[in-house]
Amino acid sequence: MLVFTATKQEADIVTRKLIEAKISVACIHGDFQQRQRISALEGFRAGKHQVLVATNIAARGLDVEGISHVINYDVPDNPENYVHRIGRTARAEAEGDAITLVTPDDEAMIYRIEYVLGYKIERKTLPDFDYDVPVPSWARPSPESLLRKREQSRSLADRWRSMSGGRRR
Repeated sequence: MLVFTATKQEADIVTRKLIEAKISVACIHGDFQQRQRISALEGFRAGKHQVLVATNIAARGLDVEGISHVINYDVPDNPENYVHRIGRTARAEAEGDAITLVTPDDEAMIYRIEYVLGYKIERKTLPDFDYDVPVPSWARPSPESLLRKREQSRSLADRWRSMSGGRRR
């Protein structure tokens, strides 16, 4: 299983939580030296780790056979990254699943991804999940990810305004 996060901090948090759950996990992101990333990737390929947690650094060029699931812990920041992330599963005509965790704040990006892909992404809610439980402090978005989402929203709004002749309605 391959889990993608938007930030290095989130990758570290997810990795820590998986370790606490006694799941064999490796993590790769930009703070690791190349040799550390290679070692983590080789351990994942060899089956030493059940899960590889990564930022987009691993989405491109990552070629590992047998990845059955890709989990997008965060919605990718653009459709191209979505395609590269989910493309890590079902390689060479094998089957695999991609799951993206989506909050109401992510809906605009999901619609944009669907528009680029040309099809709707299947939505599922967990019937027994209590969606009203407060978010634990370790899972709250970092100021950096909130700023990134704010910039994305502005960018989408600016593009929409330019497409509609610059008028606000």
